[in-house]
Amino acid sequence: MSKQQVIEEYINTIVGATVTTMALVQATKCSLPTVLSYIKNNPSRFEKVKRGTYMIRAAVTSNTNTPNTTQHDW
Repeated sequence: MSKQQVIEEYINTIVGATVTTMALVQATKCSLPTVLSYIKNNPSRFEKVKRGTYMIRAAVTSNTNTPNTTQHDW
């Protein structure tokens, strides 16, 4: 399992919680640069509360089962 997957799995269990970067480091056993890189690359999952503290947002999922609602004048 990649480090990104480890972080993703962990934050999926704490959606809505406020967490520090150091708490993420300890919980995931990833380095601080890895955690900071993940936060930077996934801004939709984090809302900055203050320096080093973020609220975890839910993952945005796309619904591939959405029916095709395009209307045609055929």
